[in-house]
Amino acid sequence: MIKIFFIIIISSFIFISCSDDNEEISGDTGLFYQSTFFDELSRDYILFVPDSYDENENTPIVFNLHGGSSTAEEQLNYISDMRSLSDNEKFILVYPQASSDANGIPIWNLGGVNSKATDVDDVGYISHLIDRISEFYSVDRDRVYVTGFSNGGYLSFELACKLSSKIAAFASVAGHMFIDTYNECSPTHPTPFLSINGTEDNYDGISEYYLSVDSSNNYWIEYNNTDLNANIVDLEDVNTSDGSTVQYHSWKNGSNGVEIDHYKVIGGEHSWPSLNSNLDKEKSNGDIDSDRIIWEFFSRFDINGLR
Repeated sequence: MIKIFFIIIISSFIFISCSDDNEEISGDTGLFYQSTFFDELSRDYILFVPDSYDENENTPIVFNLHGGSSTAEEQLNYISDMRSLSDNEKFILVYPQASSDANGIPIWNLGGVNSKATDVDDVGYISHLIDRISEFYSVDRDRVYVTGFSNGGYLSFELACKLSSKIAAFASVAGHMFIDTYNECSPTHPTPFLSINGTEDNYDGISEYYLSVDSSNNYWIEYNNTDLNANIVDLEDVNTSDGSTVQYHSWKNGSNGVEIDHYKVIGGEHSWPSLNSNLDKEKSNGDIDSDRIIWEFFSRFDINGLR
């Protein structure tokens, strides 16, 4: 079966709310389970505002998108907990929750004939969250970033293509660029992009659904007018028991100083690489810290390019 909707843990619930009425954002620091009304639907998300937040400073924001059949809470607790990074590096975190399809499976709608799972406007939903959160916090609108795992990674491509005016840079882990996203992509500015993919995870794509990793990278290499030849470095095999190694590819000198980075996990499967990976699940790579790699990449760019 195509690994579009798979994730490590399948939740028996979609979302847990910590209050009966959580539409109003407090403006405080901490972890909040929120809901908002958009496009005639009540939509849920988790908001984390670090203690280091200063209302007198414009603060970057990172959207972290869960995989298909998963939840925002699972993404936070089991896949990519960026809270310590958020506090140390001073950025706001948002874990949005997808709506469910006809089978009750949480899934992001990518639009297009081949990839449309629901009729929900998820691009509009993320745009709404950016605006909504900015009403209560000092958000740096030039430094809004998005990353995602698997199906969430697919949506990160869609957002970079269709919400370009609000997205400074994006990263996809175990994700691909869908055919319809590719055909309808219309970014409005040079866009830094980072990808992390395992070679055993449909690395060469599936023709009727999504592009190969190389083709996805090549789209952004061409659009951003970067160097055509990558700098390639074999990274240290930190965990020799995980059955995989990592090769780092970087295409530099793009328009406005942007670049494309790719971490090719040789022998890796469908997972979010982490130094603390549970190696019994999906042969997860333990040589790199994806959370830190993604943030350090994002932090170098704003919507105008290299900072």
